[in-house]
Amino acid sequence: MKVVLRLAAESDAAMVFAWRNHESVRKVSHDPREITWEDHLIWFKRAIQQEERRILIAQDAELPVGVLRFDISQNVAEVSIYTDPCLIGKGYGSAMLAEGVDWVKKHLVHVRKLRATVRPDNPASVRMFERAGFGELFKTYELALRNE
Repeated sequence: MKVVLRLAAESDAAMVFAWRNHESVRKVSHDPREITWEDHLIWFKRAIQQEERRILIAQDAELPVGVLRFDISQNVAEVSIYTDPCLIGKGYGSAMLAEGVDWVKKHLVHVRKLRATVRPDNPASVRMFERAGFGELFKTYELALRNE
């Protein structure tokens, strides 16, 4: 499977919002809460213009299939990836990640490492990153002191 990556545009905001707020995506996100449209739009407009962040839309032919985000700090880029909820399990995540690695090598030549933080209850993402050559560095443990 092959996908093509393009930089996200303001016109992608509604699509990205719908995918990110879908229950299947939220439950494996770092922050599983629903996001309001207003908050998303402010974040999205700012994010697509930031030098330290790249948001890419993956496409299979003309069909958008997912979002790939790189948050850059010095020479490390943190990877965030999710597919259209209707396409989960179809292999797009792995195709997006492979293209994303190549994209970073070509467009962000100062980036020397990619990093991903994956929830332990998301075994599909763990397998995807491991198959792509990512290795586990740390396990992070957290204790919630108050309900949010």
